[in-house]
Amino acid sequence: SLFLTDSLMKDPVVMLGLFPEFPPEVLSSQSSCGEFLFLLDCSGSMGLPMGSQKRGRRRLECAKDVLQLLLRSLPVGCYFNVCMFGMEHKSVFPESVRYCQDTMDIAITMIQEMEANMKDTMILLPLWKIHNKPCLPAHPRQMEESHGTA
Repeated sequence: SLFLTDSLMKDPVVMLGLFPEFPPEVLSSQSSCGEFLFLLDCSGSMGLPMGSQKRGRRRLECAKDVLQLLLRSLPVGCYFNVCMFGMEHKSVFPESVRYCQDTMDIAITMIQEMEANMKDTMILLPLWKIHNKPCLPAHPRQMEESHGTA
């Protein structure tokens, strides 16, 4: 479902809800931890302050905080990756990796170093590549996108 509404800060907001359907054999599998893919908008607009405040926190800083919290909350043994996008896109790892202390530390370090320097917001190609990549067996894929405007 797609909703267009106003936020409390009077900025336009778009919310997109996706409800994937997984086959019953995937849902009933006790060993399935999942593959978590996070998309982070690193376009130039993410360097702007949140809302209409001129000196507020930058959108990217807020999105990075949320992403770090999500990464620290993943279940051990799942797979994950982070894709940064703007005019171009790149991932923390070439492929999704098993979540453990080492891989989380690598991802957190890279997230802390990210800047809003990827110019325009071009999300279609990273989404297309993720969609066309085969899922890991027994690990249903979940995607989260963070753009810091809501």
